[in-house]
Amino acid sequence: MNPLGYIAYEGKSLIDKSPIVVIVTALNSSANSKTGNMVQTFIIRSDVDPVTAAQTGQDFGICGACRHRPKAAKITGEPPCYVNKGHAPLQVFKAYKRGRYTKATPAQIKAALSGRIVRLGTYGDPFAAPVAMWEEIIKEAAGHTGYSHQWKRSDFDVDRWKKLVMASADNLDDAALANLNGMRAFRVSIGNDRQAAETICPASSEAGKKTTCANCQLCAGTTKAARDIVIQDHAAGYRKRIEIMKA
Repeated sequence: MNPLGYIAYEGKSLIDKSPIVVIVTALNSSANSKTGNMVQTFIIRSDVDPVTAAQTGQDFGICGACRHRPKAAKITGEPPCYVNKGHAPLQVFKAYKRGRYTKATPAQIKAALSGRIVRLGTYGDPFAAPVAMWEEIIKEAAGHTGYSHQWKRSDFDVDRWKKLVMASADNLDDAALANLNGMRAFRVSIGNDRQAAETICPASSEAGKKTTCANCQLCAGTTKAARDIVIQDHAAGYRKRIEIMKA
């Protein structure tokens, strides 16, 4: 019988040393209409459920200095995180607490992910867990996508991470800085302001949902010789933010 999922990492967050766990799910298939059939990975607190963590700010351990965290977004005015913590993240946490996931070594998970497309950080920032773990489990994968908001940190190993993730950029200055650091950027824009060096996310609504992330795979860091990616803000309240920008 195939396991429900794997525990890839269980230990301290590399962001703030809080207890976290990395769960690998959708080993057989994924029904996500935007991403397509990809293996999903959840980086969550192991001691508090995702909904409570987001409400109290304890999600810092798995999201770091992301300006879209619920508590941070209220201060920064940035678009709120698009992930509904009460859906998949909460269900994964509950299954983890019930002991439904199998502990496995990176080598075992690597074998299970052979030939699959892997999404690094379905929820949570991959940087919270060791880069060596991610490098190992996707060695035989057919492809991957990933994003990180932690690329400005002094302990962010650009040479290793740039091959795994896109630098999450909140504005044009962020994208330019990421490029200077040797990373490709994934930028969320308010409205349509695509730059010459950017490609609109092919899986987005504004691009007509031409494909899925699994088929596209452009968000694979520097393993792809491609332009940066931009996607319009579609998080809750986006119409108001567009009107404010136009005013």
